[in-house]
Amino acid sequence: MPQVVEYPPIGADQRGALQALVRVCKETPAKGETFREFRSRLRGAKLWDRERPTVVLRFLNVGGTTITPSPFMQALAAAASEDDLANAILDRMWALNPLLAKTVLDLVAQRAYHKDEIYKHLASIAFKGKLPSRPALETWIQIAIATGLLRTLGVAVATGPRAERFVQLASALDIDEFLEEDKPDADPVIPSVSDEDTSSAAPEPTAPESSIPIAAAAPSGSPLPPPLRHLSAEGVPTPRNRERPVPLTRFNASFTDDVLAETTARITAWWPDVKTTSTPYAPSDFGLDAEQWVESSDEVLYRIAVAAALTFRLDRDRAGVIAAYTALDKAGVLSDLYQGTVPENLPAQVDARALMLASLAARRCAEVPELASQLEGRASAAEAFAALDAALGRGLFRTELFWILDMLARLSVIRYDDLSDFTVTPHRIIRDTLFRLGFTPTPYASDGASLVAAARAARKAVPSGPADEILTLFALAAGCAYDCAHRKTCDFPCRERLE
Repeated sequence: MPQVVEYPPIGADQRGALQALVRVCKETPAKGETFREFRSRLRGAKLWDRERPTVVLRFLNVGGTTITPSPFMQALAAAASEDDLANAILDRMWALNPLLAKTVLDLVAQRAYHKDEIYKHLASIAFKGKLPSRPALETWIQIAIATGLLRTLGVAVATGPRAERFVQLASALDIDEFLEEDKPDADPVIPSVSDEDTSSAAPEPTAPESSIPIAAAAPSGSPLPPPLRHLSAEGVPTPRNRERPVPLTRFNASFTDDVLAETTARITAWWPDVKTTSTPYAPSDFGLDAEQWVESSDEVLYRIAVAAALTFRLDRDRAGVIAAYTALDKAGVLSDLYQGTVPENLPAQVDARALMLASLAARRCAEVPELASQLEGRASAAEAFAALDAALGRGLFRTELFWILDMLARLSVIRYDDLSDFTVTPHRIIRDTLFRLGFTPTPYASDGASLVAAARAARKAVPSGPADEILTLFALAAGCAYDCAHRKTCDFPCRERLE
């Protein structure tokens, strides 16, 4: 039996990702299909991770130039009830790593365990199996919760309604015997370019954090999201090794408020030494000012939504985004789309990708007339965000919503006491950094509420200034990463040091 520790994230959003996985299995022809066709459907279901393609392929037990449904895929496709679906997934999880399942079940059978306690046990000498990363364990636990193997009990987890059968399997598993016979399965075969007909292949886009289609030009090669790609750690002093290390005993049980406050103080003390100028987008980049808001607030909000779509999804640098927006504006396309009319003339300088993104934003804004006045009438930024999420979220925008509120704040057209909590964009690199530093219990965010929690945590870590840029530069300069190479020498309290 293998010891697989990476799983596709189908647990945190059971209604979406899990059903998408089932749909992929049902639509896979019994006679098989090409790898490219299968990959395309996985990508459409937002289950394909180009950085870790073997994860979903191994989970589905498929690979090669021709994909035929595996027994597991057939079981998912044939599931007639929620019980059938959950049992099929649990059987697969047990087959992929019975030792991990046994260890977790043995723990929670005694009492409810916090996820960090579980990981601390796995990272100790008591666990003889392959150690998953903390995010990988979180993914495993979320699937276990979604399928009823575990259940939440406050901030802890306990055995779930479908645990009995697997508790019996766990009790019958002999660890030493398992380890003697254990050997990893071969990695799924991913066809090379020469194995496929690639004459018309298009480059694969990176999976976005919303359902706005990516219409990227040549990939930039940067691991950072487009709004942060102007940042570089070159010449930035490291925030590490400036003070005495925080003892492990202060945070091995939990990241208390005093520990987090010390991390905040250290970041605050380091930032003035960073000789860099923050260059976030400004309303003036898109020809917007407060006077226009007074005259036509809904159109200004629509134009900011278009700017957000281009900034996050066009995959170009700042100059390229502004140029694309300006071309749409000068050609009268933005005004035509806002008025609901078809642009008569499309000059050559109007980018087709930018036009598509602007059209999507225009359609959604048209569905919520007087949205701007709704935002102005809210009592807090939290309520304004909820209204914006209800209007422009719904599968269209996610992290962009915080960017939109930040632009409105820069225009000084909305004012709330809690506004600073909603002007930090919780990009994935921000959430990963906050998780490692203990400010959040998970790096994942599947809905607006979890993104809000991450944005607030970012503001707690960086009380003033461009928190997203500061935390990004902090992570780059400190070399923060999972399986961090500096865990033995870093002075910051961090989950990586607990491993």
